[in-house]
Amino acid sequence: MTLLSVQEVGKRFDDGAAVRWVLQDVTCAVAAGATVALCGPSGCGKSTLLNLMAGILVPDAGSIHFRDPDRGSFNISAAGERQRVRFRRRRIGFIFQFFNLVPTLTVAENVALPLELNGLLNAAGKREQALARLAELGVAHCSDRFPNTLSGGEQQRVAIARALAHAPALVLADEPTGNLDGDNAGRVVDLLWAAVRDAGSALVIATHNERIAARADTVIELA
Repeated sequence: MTLLSVQEVGKRFDDGAAVRWVLQDVTCAVAAGATVALCGPSGCGKSTLLNLMAGILVPDAGSIHFRDPDRGSFNISAAGERQRVRFRRRRIGFIFQFFNLVPTLTVAENVALPLELNGLLNAAGKREQALARLAELGVAHCSDRFPNTLSGGEQQRVAIARALAHAPALVLADEPTGNLDGDNAGRVVDLLWAAVRDAGSALVIATHNERIAARADTVIELA
């Protein structure tokens, strides 16, 4: 089943001197439970496409539809900002290259944040679920620490746990190993693939790493 459909999408930016099309006529699909790698040189639009898929950005051409078996089709590209925020909060898990953990929250509180925003579970339930996600990724011992006390590899595992906390249908990962050394990058990718598979989520990952791309079911090359 197609979970996400991108049809002839384009996105342009005005840098003050000229209007530049970052993406033009992009068409692709993401199947439920599949893994997709976005590859291509820096500046080719990988991050922009992820942000369009998440509804953070709106395309200037084309359309993006998310097909939810329980709620029907949702036109991300035509929805208002409030609708897109609600959709993203409930159905999308986003893993940022630079982690984007909230520095004033503990690790467990960071992971519980999507549950809090969605109004899921009571305080004890949110913490229990957060600790379970952290345990799956091998960082339960960090639960009461703050992000700035963790290594890069630990922060990335916490970021993955947060992205999966609310059981999203689609996980989007923007160069999630770009700031890690080779050993930590390999471990994080192994954990990410296992976590997404166990959760039954689809994954779209932007990466320069050919070894990571080779693990995906589908590779999309952006020029």
